[in-house]
Amino acid sequence: MDSGTSLEDSTHGLNDAPLIGQSNSPVMGAGSTTDSQIDRLPPWVDDEQLVNLYYLNFHSSHPILLPRSMYWKQDYPRCLKAVVQLIGSFFAPAASRDALRVSASRELQDGNQNTPEMVQARILYTVALFSQNDSREGQRVLDSAIESALRLGMHRRDFAALHANGLTVLEESMRRTWYELYVTDGCIAALQRKSTFRTNSVNANVLLPCDDFIYEGGMCFMPSTLEDFQSSVFAEEEKVFSSFCYRIEAVRLLGRVLTITGAHGVQRDLVQAVDNALAAFIHHLPRAKSEAEIVNTFGELDELMFQAHTINQYSTILLHFPRGDLVCPDPLTRDVPGGNNTRLLCPCNRQHVHSIKAVEASKTISMLAALRTPVQRHSPFLMYPIALAAVVQLSISAIHARSSSGCLEQHSDRVKLMLGVLKALGRHWSSADQILRTLKKAASAVFRSPRLEPSYALQQDDPMDSGIDTCPPISLDNDWLDAFVLQDLNGLVGLDNSALRV
Repeated sequence: MDSGTSLEDSTHGLNDAPLIGQSNSPVMGAGSTTDSQIDRLPPWVDDEQLVNLYYLNFHSSHPILLPRSMYWKQDYPRCLKAVVQLIGSFFAPAASRDALRVSASRELQDGNQNTPEMVQARILYTVALFSQNDSREGQRVLDSAIESALRLGMHRRDFAALHANGLTVLEESMRRTWYELYVTDGCIAALQRKSTFRTNSVNANVLLPCDDFIYEGGMCFMPSTLEDFQSSVFAEEEKVFSSFCYRIEAVRLLGRVLTITGAHGVQRDLVQAVDNALAAFIHHLPRAKSEAEIVNTFGELDELMFQAHTINQYSTILLHFPRGDLVCPDPLTRDVPGGNNTRLLCPCNRQHVHSIKAVEASKTISMLAALRTPVQRHSPFLMYPIALAAVVQLSISAIHARSSSGCLEQHSDRVKLMLGVLKALGRHWSSADQILRTLKKAASAVFRSPRLEPSYALQQDDPMDSGIDTCPPISLDNDWLDAFVLQDLNGLVGLDNSALRV
């Protein structure tokens, strides 16, 4: 990796305080770092505090490494330890992240380390890079991870057992690594508006991961197969699979959405089939994996199930929002993602249905975002569904008048909530902060109009907001568009303006 370019992308605005547990040696500037300077950096050492921060704030959302109690016993290679410390530093205000970034980059430069641990390091590094506005380098690292995994045969069922030498918890770690690569590849493909992603076309037969509480206890026995999972919906007795399994399935459905996003000539039946699959996913979930049960009585969140629900709703918006009629007449249709070709693509009465489904999905994402759990422990990839849900809420807000039903106030509250989540994520991940600044401009433009000012007081017998048709539409002036263009969000939330409405 080119040290000058990558450092400049990743260290903008970062704290320059000395690294916890290391000397006060001056940190090199991003623009002036050379190969010879990198060679003269202080030796890299373990930092237990950064490892603890990694496990406390990040591991539960991307749980591929061995449980915390086994981390030091495993004697992971330097490349993986460097990435763990880098990610841990995003939760340590006093850490010098630029020096850690140089260290991680240097350790990952050795292309000869074609090992499962190098694949794990690259997966985790990919997440960090995309979350720090370095998508170009992140994509390169992800491609390297995929190449290495396929060369190693990590997509084959027997790889985990062959590599683990009888240690069942290590077998589980290897299975989780392949599927984490799949999930990461799918989420990034959605962000980049790709019609497919590479790991989705691989003929993989890796056994499915177990639940986290089993993994943490080191009791990983008799894993299920993909065939077991796919056929379970037709079984006479309900079988509950791990949250990781439902997360994998959510990404598989996301892949189906991507295949018909931006395509021309897509048949309505195909769109309906994907919509049916997304809805069926929710209906067939066991009670223990439902939205109502992802937080237990102790207030603990099932992070992977949280992701599965969020990805499902994200997929629903990606499927329906570009095909709906949420955008109002010109000039707004020119500036809302997907709004520039409404009349051309759907000369039918189904646009309203697409819009209702997109709004309902955005409401569900806001409900998930409202769960009182530490935001920093969510995957940084949460920022993209949150941002897209906020765009939907802003779009419907822009065409709703002040109403005694209070619907506009409800839209405003949802937007404020999602902006708050992005603000919390932005304390650790700079991409979230960038998205937040963009959405704030849009929200200010939408809600500053005199037509939309208080009061919105709910009447006791008024109906709750149930969709997009509760409030009457209004005609918009051009003034609110002067300060902001919503189309700027396309690259941030993965919308495609050319998506065909069917």
